[in-house]
Amino acid sequence: MRRFTIALLYIFFLVQVYGQYYSSGSDPASINWKQINSDRFRLVFPDEFSEAALDLSFYLDSIAPKVEALLNHRPRKINILIHGHSTYSNGFVSWAPRRIELYPTPDQKNYSTDWLRQLAIHEYRHVVQIDKLRKGFTKVASWFSGQQATGAVLGAYIPLWFMEGDAVITETTLSNSGRGRLPSFTQPLRARLVEYGYDHFDKAYLGSYKEFIPDYYKSGYYFTAAVRQRYGAQIWSDVIDNTGRNSWSLIPFRQALRKTGFRNQRLLYNAVFDSLVTQWKKYDNNVIPSNFKLIAEGKDDYTNIEYPVVTNQGEIFAQISGPGQRTQIVRILPNGIQEPLVYTGARNNDPITANDRWVAWTEFKSHIRWENADYSIVRIYNKLNGQTQNLTSRSRYFSPALTSNSDTLAVVESTTDYRFYITLIDINSGNSIKRIPTPSNAFPMHPSWSDQKHELVMVLLTESGKIISTLNTKTNEWVTVRAPSFDEPMYPTKRGDYIWFAASTPNSEEIFRISTKTGATTQMTQSRFGASYPALSDKDSLLYCDYSPRGYRLVKISADQTMKKEVSPANLTNQLVKKLKAQEPEIPVYSTMENPEIEPYSKWNLFNFHSWAPAYFNINDMELYPGFALMSQNLLGTAVITAGFNGAKSKSHEKYHIGFKWRGWFPIFNFDIKWGDNKETFNDVLIDFNSFYSLNQQEKENHLKLEAGASLPFYLSQGKWQRFLQLGSELEWQSISNQNYIQSIYSTIGNYAFQTSENLIKLPNQDYLGMEYSIYFHNKLRGSTRDVNTRWGQAVSILYRHTPWGNFKAGKNYGISSRLYLPGILKHHALVLDNQWQKKVGGDTISTESNYLTYLKFNDLLDLPRGYQSIYNDEMYIFNATYQMPLWNPDWSLPGLLYIKRFRLHLFFDAAMAKYELQEKASTRAIKLSNTYTSTGIELMSDIHAFRFILPFSIGYRGGYRNGDNSLFHELIISTSFNNFLVSKK
Repeated sequence: MRRFTIALLYIFFLVQVYGQYYSSGSDPASINWKQINSDRFRLVFPDEFSEAALDLSFYLDSIAPKVEALLNHRPRKINILIHGHSTYSNGFVSWAPRRIELYPTPDQKNYSTDWLRQLAIHEYRHVVQIDKLRKGFTKVASWFSGQQATGAVLGAYIPLWFMEGDAVITETTLSNSGRGRLPSFTQPLRARLVEYGYDHFDKAYLGSYKEFIPDYYKSGYYFTAAVRQRYGAQIWSDVIDNTGRNSWSLIPFRQALRKTGFRNQRLLYNAVFDSLVTQWKKYDNNVIPSNFKLIAEGKDDYTNIEYPVVTNQGEIFAQISGPGQRTQIVRILPNGIQEPLVYTGARNNDPITANDRWVAWTEFKSHIRWENADYSIVRIYNKLNGQTQNLTSRSRYFSPALTSNSDTLAVVESTTDYRFYITLIDINSGNSIKRIPTPSNAFPMHPSWSDQKHELVMVLLTESGKIISTLNTKTNEWVTVRAPSFDEPMYPTKRGDYIWFAASTPNSEEIFRISTKTGATTQMTQSRFGASYPALSDKDSLLYCDYSPRGYRLVKISADQTMKKEVSPANLTNQLVKKLKAQEPEIPVYSTMENPEIEPYSKWNLFNFHSWAPAYFNINDMELYPGFALMSQNLLGTAVITAGFNGAKSKSHEKYHIGFKWRGWFPIFNFDIKWGDNKETFNDVLIDFNSFYSLNQQEKENHLKLEAGASLPFYLSQGKWQRFLQLGSELEWQSISNQNYIQSIYSTIGNYAFQTSENLIKLPNQDYLGMEYSIYFHNKLRGSTRDVNTRWGQAVSILYRHTPWGNFKAGKNYGISSRLYLPGILKHHALVLDNQWQKKVGGDTISTESNYLTYLKFNDLLDLPRGYQSIYNDEMYIFNATYQMPLWNPDWSLPGLLYIKRFRLHLFFDAAMAKYELQEKASTRAIKLSNTYTSTGIELMSDIHAFRFILPFSIGYRGGYRNGDNSLFHELIISTSFNNFLVSKK
């Protein structure tokens, strides 16, 4: 048990330290980068983004003092990188190296603040939080280890519920909008708490495979806000200070929270959420929901039916998603049955659209090479022949809108220079027909065609809030129907003189109707938790999605139903937000920047040494040695450099190390070199019963190991398929020189030994030059978060190794591996079948005392059957079959130490058929042999979170029967992923 605990703590430590080195990928090599410098930041961006970057720099400079104020900390200057060629909507902060990365394309669910300004407030608040940790013990530690010290303290002690909750508070109090004001943001949490009560702390923070749990952004906002409201605006500043100063202790965050009177965050959480449940249940008891007719709801424990659209023929289409199912577009039949049409790929928060012939939607499409240059394409489903195809390829289109009896598709277009358009597309060719800029570059959201020819209705996000506007696509005339407001109008649909839309009230999102003639607005629904996505059905009916604790369900009401007449846009600044805003100090908002210059930024800025350590870590073999390590990653993520000194005596032959990875061109290049020296002595080596010898090396022998390779990754994912191809080659050169020995030979008489001779032995230099060539491809069906593995797909890997040069021949080795993913018997089960084959051709002979010739050979390319450490072979075929199933989702918690989310059971059968040949030295007669090795057993795995760390571990037991020696074997399995540790907008 003690060894298990030490192993777990060791892995946890390594995740904290090394999991923070994160690269988001590469931007196109053709980008011309620019920069703006100020006292607080350096903004780096593509040239075409210059105008938007200049606006952002002024805003950042003006808002930064207010973001810093309550935490009483001004961070050191920070780099901000803008990925202007991506269509994702996000941002994140990462430490080691410390920087902000922004993805500036707005999302269609954007609330009433400019997207770049949202990112600026939210992400800069994270910078203030993290940089504030660098004091006391953490600051001293950073002298010895660089930025990774702060990153390790962040990962080990600061929970993400606080990080994100505090940032959501900041974006809310420092703007006219923000998620803290939006009932749609809190509605999943409110519905769950009202219906089921609050979950225990670990489940609420770390999630569950058994039930849908709202993410820690939502619970974190209320938790962080309630603590600040109850115990004063300075509470979180003090908590961060204490954590940074006393990071040497095991519980600095918890210690600081004890000033609230609670021993730990779990008890404080219970108190906060018990009060919240009482408050929300009291409101819920007084709500009188409007009547509706249920059309369709999910069959799973949690399903969202969203974006309904009705054609002139009365067909209903919608998107269905949930934690236990793949995202799909369905046709909803009159009896509520959901008929799948197509499973989608990765999507943003975009509506779908349909008419009598087509169903259209947008999906992300990766660039074939550059991770940060993806596209948002339009895909269409042909109802006549059931075929799905890409309408566009290298586009940046969102929120498509079809109209009846027309082949014109309207989309929102967002360009790489942060300009916005309504673009009309010919659905037969995918070509752009017309491009209409929005007034004052307002961001268009949720366009839909009205029943008037050439007329679109949509929401426009302006500096004054959101307006509802119509556009005549023939004359390019814009008409404002609803004045700017901050009540988040969304999804407008127009018929005749009325526009139906969703908007927020202080407690829930509801459906409204506005008259285009009088401007009078009527509230049509009153829901328990929220109503959204209005869609006109027939002459007298309106469909919309009503939120329940089990997700959105599709319902129907009269198009003329009225709950409240003559309503005005709601003020969403609720009592909690008012109290939080009152805590913010009054600081003028103005920029101190004067005519900032836009300067070139060279992509050849390769060096950014961010972390170091008084130890040497071999991340490939998970080994830690005395020594020194140095790490660099440039801002663009194109150059990663590692260097180190290994002070371990046993590793003197590779005491120095330099590694370099270059991702700035289409191929990715890797270079790694280790060198050192070594001196060996061999004493008392027996020759026979009366003599022995010793070997003493004259000088240290020199060792050099160099690995240099190139790879070509191709990102080929489309629709429901995740596809990836990679070609690679690598050279490995190992050289050993200066192997000169003095051999002293001794004879023995009785108990006495005397030297009889001395020889000088000079060994030839050893030069091993090996080449490896590889091809890897996978094609996997996208799954749900509850699947234990991919449930349909294929993967194949081909490898070839040989030694074409040098005087140290290891022969050849070539192999192929394939994997087939199949669905299991029940939902979320999977069957994985592996087939592997390899063949080895020997190289130089090795002098041994064996009666058979021994050849230098490469190591195995294959994964051996479970339970076996080695199998001698010249040719080998391996078959693996693993049936994987979720066993139990207990959501067990040992507070603060361990949270078990899921148990999984794997049943396996492995078999290997090995062939090899022995050649007698005397006669050179060849003896051909073969053996079969099998193993059968189980793997009982648990998916856990240790010490409330957000990244999960898998820990389990493997046991089985091995026929090779007719024995049972038992193994402990511990695995995790060093993916990343970062804090982000979403």
